[in-house]
Amino acid sequence: MSQLHVSKIHITLIVKVPADLLERHLPASAEVVGEALTDQVMALVKKDKLGYFPAVDFVSKQGAIDEDLLEAAQTIGWFAAKLVREEVQKKLRPFFSTISFQAVQNQAFSMPTVRPNQINAYQLLVEHYTPDSVKLDVICSVLKKQQLDGLSNWAKQLFKRNLDDSFETFEVVQTVVI
Repeated sequence: MSQLHVSKIHITLIVKVPADLLERHLPASAEVVGEALTDQVMALVKKDKLGYFPAVDFVSKQGAIDEDLLEAAQTIGWFAAKLVREEVQKKLRPFFSTISFQAVQNQAFSMPTVRPNQINAYQLLVEHYTPDSVKLDVICSVLKKQQLDGLSNWAKQLFKRNLDDSFETFEVVQTVVI
């Protein structure tokens, strides 16, 4: 009698949802919202003489972001995350016995790595604060009759092959066999 082996893989990826897809479903442009967020964050950084660019939540708690703008960013971010989750489920469900989302975070609400004296800081911040990029932590399990060697690389290639054309940008940050 053959025995089934369950293998689990933890995959972290960052994807960017195409602008035309978001614009089809939402009343506000993600890039316009990103530019407005950047302007308001930069105004706070200049006013308070900060040596870094903070996350949106910090700026919001300081009262430096317009409430309607914050709501638009959150709506776009929620919708982008929803689209990404659905696409991952749809495209990869046939290959894995389970797909579990451990974390789904819109990158616009994370701390930017851009520094105030950096070249092209404004453009890099607009890219960061535009709520169209999502970071996912996914745990997938595979049932096989034998142990698979190279499972991490197999999963990475499978994600890349099946999702690369679904998003404007796609990056597998990490794959770890658990």
